Amino acid sequence: MLVLSLACLEIKAQTPYIGGSVTLAYMGGFQSDTHFYGGYEFNDKWALGGCVGLNLLAVESNAVAGGFLGAYLRYTPWHNDILYTDIKWRTEILLRDEEGVDGADIGLCGSLRFRINDHIDIFTDFIPVGVRYANDDTYPLVGILGSGCSLGLHYRF
Repeated sequence: MLVLSLACLEIKAQTPYIGGSVTLAYMGGFQSDTHFYGGYEFNDKWALGGCVGLNLLAVESNAVAGGFLGAYLRYTPWHNDILYTDIKWRTEILLRDEEGVDGADIGLCGSLRFRINDHIDIFTDFIPVGVRYANDDTYPLVGILGSGCSLGLHYRF
């Protein structure tokens, strides 16, 4: 009974949040990603969320646009009142048009969050590492999955 009571208290402590981020990178061409996030912070260590987004890639005289769906699990090994260091395990499914590449990413990335007040965090994600699979000749790719970093904002309710 005690375990069930503690589990119920933990579930009630969930904090929903929404937000977004923008990433600019160069990977054989200019790339821009826009993410829209939603999720729950279960406590000051764990959060679970999902995202949808838009990807733009320009290589030489060719430009490709696409979308993606994703999910992530965030762990915070250290924080103080303002600064949070996070590790995110994330996966994304890439959806592009007939001329582009469809595929998926799975991997880890580091993140720094700055807590502005009780509701707003500004964050940056950097150095995504993992596996990328796509339906063209250059993949699968194991290693660093991007050369940019993202800047974003979360609003907690």
